[in-house]
Amino acid sequence: MPFSSNRQSFLLSIATLVLALAFLATPCRAKSLAQTHSAYVPMRDEVRLAIDVHLPIQEGGPSCFPVLLEYTPYQRSTIDPKTGVVSDVTGSARGRFFLSHGYALVRADMRGTGASEGFMMDFMPQLAEDGKDLVDWIGKQEWCNGHVGMMGGSYLGWSQTATASQCPSALHCIAPAVIPLDGYSGEVYPGGIYLKGFMEGFSQWMALITRNVLKPTKPTKPVVDEDQDGEWLDEIPLDTDGDGSFLDEEKAAYSDGEKREGVYLSATRQHEKNYDYNAWASKVRFLDGPSSMGIDLYQLSPSAHIPGIAQSGIPVFHIGGWFDGFTRGSFELHCTLSQTNPSWLLICPSYHGPTEGPYWAYLGETPKKAEKMLHENLLRFFDRYLKGTMNGWDEEAPIRTYVMHGEGWRESQAWPPPESQETAFYLDTSFHLSEAPGNAGKDPYQPDLAHSSTYGKNHGNRWLGIGGQWPKSVPERTDKAKQCAVYTGKPLTKDTEVTGHPLLHLFVSCSAADGDFFFYLEDVEPEGRSLLVTEGQLRAGFASLKNNDKMILQGRHNIDVKPELPWHGFEKKDYNPEIFSDGAIVELTVDLFPTSWVFRKGHAIRLSIACADRPTFPLHPLWDPKNPPTVHIHRGKKHPSRLLLPVAP
Repeated sequence: MPFSSNRQSFLLSIATLVLALAFLATPCRAKSLAQTHSAYVPMRDEVRLAIDVHLPIQEGGPSCFPVLLEYTPYQRSTIDPKTGVVSDVTGSARGRFFLSHGYALVRADMRGTGASEGFMMDFMPQLAEDGKDLVDWIGKQEWCNGHVGMMGGSYLGWSQTATASQCPSALHCIAPAVIPLDGYSGEVYPGGIYLKGFMEGFSQWMALITRNVLKPTKPTKPVVDEDQDGEWLDEIPLDTDGDGSFLDEEKAAYSDGEKREGVYLSATRQHEKNYDYNAWASKVRFLDGPSSMGIDLYQLSPSAHIPGIAQSGIPVFHIGGWFDGFTRGSFELHCTLSQTNPSWLLICPSYHGPTEGPYWAYLGETPKKAEKMLHENLLRFFDRYLKGTMNGWDEEAPIRTYVMHGEGWRESQAWPPPESQETAFYLDTSFHLSEAPGNAGKDPYQPDLAHSSTYGKNHGNRWLGIGGQWPKSVPERTDKAKQCAVYTGKPLTKDTEVTGHPLLHLFVSCSAADGDFFFYLEDVEPEGRSLLVTEGQLRAGFASLKNNDKMILQGRHNIDVKPELPWHGFEKKDYNPEIFSDGAIVELTVDLFPTSWVFRKGHAIRLSIACADRPTFPLHPLWDPKNPPTVHIHRGKKHPSRLLLPVAP
């Protein structure tokens, strides 16, 4: 399968590849900490999943261990098609850390991926059932002491919630990182707007790795050494035409010239039936719309797993980042599940991985220190629930967040912090923010449809960061102010901490029937440089507010979703395609991603408003780039457009 020449998709796909394989290091030169073997595990429908098992080598130690499982669509291990060198979790800092502390590690390829059999549609319910079958199998092996935990982020976080919802008896705890609660508005259609920039690159990259192409990615390590010569590379068919794929060869040939049953080839061929995520998701449009397999997005979302997890009572350790695309979801998952399950939350000043992004260095911290902190927290969590160590973990504050420009790490009992007071900043004349409702009026804004929220030389942002394309430098919005409607407050007379969920009420009208709106909270330094603090967005046609409990399977399980944040339903019936017709003035109520940021004395708070964020999101289909509509932002007592910030004492 040739790789697309589309530049953006190429960059995003490679970035996603780097992210997904970040746990893989070059093979370790140090003494091996593990004894490794690969195996196939049969599922209930006889499809077999490929796994690697890494058992700690401990002289005079036990023969069975607690197990940490990573259940992934991103290749459990890879092999260099030129050298035959295998890269797996034992070469990573995290892998070596947990092996050295007496944990066995298992990495499993989801069906339709890696060296596993079968086909898959992303997030389909079958994957949850497979997770249960996999944990049940692991719990019965002689090298497992019957206690299994799970870890990993993003898709590997979703796979944990999916598996835990099936309540396998051997699963004692999970530690999902960086996932949304609602898959529709939290990932695929943020604010009801399709996340094209990520979805196209992600789907293209998944098509490459699930077909085990030899370039630009690396193929997955086989499971079966058919000729039993101890070599893995000769189990992968040759790519004789040099296009990177062995699937298009007329006849399979191998480097040693020997014939094979073709276990690896057979499994990989089955992956050609996989559903293309971007192809079907881009056509769904609404939360209740069916996918290609007739499954609505409610069932594919992590929210579908909450009833089962709540029933299980399993301990959960959530991990997120202030600049991740799923930050709201990290808090929703913790706050919702903490009503029924032992639940903890850790939020770092990072993007889609706890050590990712420029903010660590900007705040005077180091990613290495962050990695060490994360490993130690995970170890204490797993020791408590997989080894039964009474280490005080379950007696500590459940929430640990990083206050940026403030005290650093802070422990809290509740979220949102009860001490934060909602403080209003009203949109006023001359594009200012004021402390009282401003003069009545309306401000015209001619949208610049070239506006983009990408930053730095690599053009990264929060949303593309889900695929590894996060900014390499702290996002500056100084020049982007020229493309936005910008409202700036007076210089602050003291340090002001904003911790919680900023909320925006904006009254707007538009000469088009509908439109997309993007909002940015910025910190303006005395010399004029403006830095991104947080952001939000909404398609105006979804302006009406709904019960946020409905995001979990349409509310059928009566689960109270916390915290109470604006929810726009996103079903077909909730959308008004002509919301601005007849000169209507519409109130948009939008929560920005939660944050914990100290605006320093002398700095100013700024709100920037745009109507495009390209190429991350497509332009609204009703808008003509050659003739943009005019937007009016209304203010005053009758239309009190305002930014509500949770200001700490």
